[in-house]
Amino acid sequence: MNLLQSIHRIRPWLGRMASTRKVPGVGSDDKGLIDFREIVARHSFSEHAARADKYFASIGVDSPVARKPFAAPAEAAELCAGLAALLPNLMLFPGARVLDFGAGTCWMARLLALLGCEVTAVDVSRKALEVGEKLIRSDAFGDRLNVKFVPLDGPALPFADGTFDRVICFDALHHVPDQQAAIREFARVLKDGGIAALHEPGPAHSRSSQSQYEMRMFDVIEADVHVEKLIEAAYAAGFTGAELAVYASPIQTNLDDFNDFLADPKNSLVGSRFVAQTATGLENRRTFFLTKGDAHANMDSRSPFGLLASIDVSAWPGDSHTKVQGTIKNIGSNTWLPSFTGVGAVNIGVHLHAADGQLINGDYARFALSSDRVLPGQGRAVEMSIPNPSELDAFELVVDLVAEGIAWFEIIGGTPARYRIRRSPPMAERI
Repeated sequence: MNLLQSIHRIRPWLGRMASTRKVPGVGSDDKGLIDFREIVARHSFSEHAARADKYFASIGVDSPVARKPFAAPAEAAELCAGLAALLPNLMLFPGARVLDFGAGTCWMARLLALLGCEVTAVDVSRKALEVGEKLIRSDAFGDRLNVKFVPLDGPALPFADGTFDRVICFDALHHVPDQQAAIREFARVLKDGGIAALHEPGPAHSRSSQSQYEMRMFDVIEADVHVEKLIEAAYAAGFTGAELAVYASPIQTNLDDFNDFLADPKNSLVGSRFVAQTATGLENRRTFFLTKGDAHANMDSRSPFGLLASIDVSAWPGDSHTKVQGTIKNIGSNTWLPSFTGVGAVNIGVHLHAADGQLINGDYARFALSSDRVLPGQGRAVEMSIPNPSELDAFELVVDLVAEGIAWFEIIGGTPARYRIRRSPPMAERI
């Protein structure tokens, strides 16, 4: 349930301090604290959903909630730090089917859709999803974003097994009555090779002053998150890996101490401060990843991670064309999609440079590499006839691969074939 994600906007000044501060006057035995488990037991699923709907019925597109993740500066810094911890390890790619669990007003769904994903936003609150849909569709780019909005009528997700490539749960699981049941559902709806990424508070969340206030005022769940129990449940449900993100907010220092840190991180003053601040920041924050099988094994060329090729070709210049022939092999971990089939298709691309190396045309020619998929370890024989620029006798040709809409292989660490060409007398020199 995503009600509290929006209620947090009512008291943004509490910031990070509220996450660990105890209720005034309460001792170490937690006497007088509201137990979130009592709220879980007191209400049915539909009652939790009804309270969420009641709140979101008062939210419009001009509300501060609609500006999330940029509703308040301090909160924006924390949310963006969480995003920065999630995104590099999610291995997203255009067309990835992503479940945004506990989507609320769908700010995360919008960001994922802008990255080219096919997003399904789910929440127990229909009103929240209605606001989210209005926000997305009112955007000038909104009609081109691939987002579906699905309300939840119960704890079971209304999707078939193996529907999604990724699941994202950002500050939502601690509002769920049965966290372990949700983890089991994530495992069920993920494909083999899928990843679930979660950004949640930690084991002291329910005892913070802000959580106690909101449970007392709004009778909503602000549960602790014990990642040890969730990882145990995840393995039992079919996940095969679990890792936590270690990250911190930046610290500021002078130039001398900064250079000392670069020279000797472990023994520097800045290094010590950085480690201490990181540990403090993660006391009540858990950002973690659950993997189902080998995520790399099912990746294709819609992702730049794992794209690598060996380009073993030779060139023979003629008067009007230069013939290039040889073998190109997939030595990375991603399967290459067939040529000219859309985003991620792997084609042969050619750059044209002047004889002095100055770029003339970075997109000089395209050729098909393969009409079918090229698996890691496989190669393809290639032969192409590249038109010579009529106005130049000497020039350079660079033969590379490009995953269309993703990246040129050279940009992500590949080595293209570079040739210095002269038409008369004919000469081709590998450089």
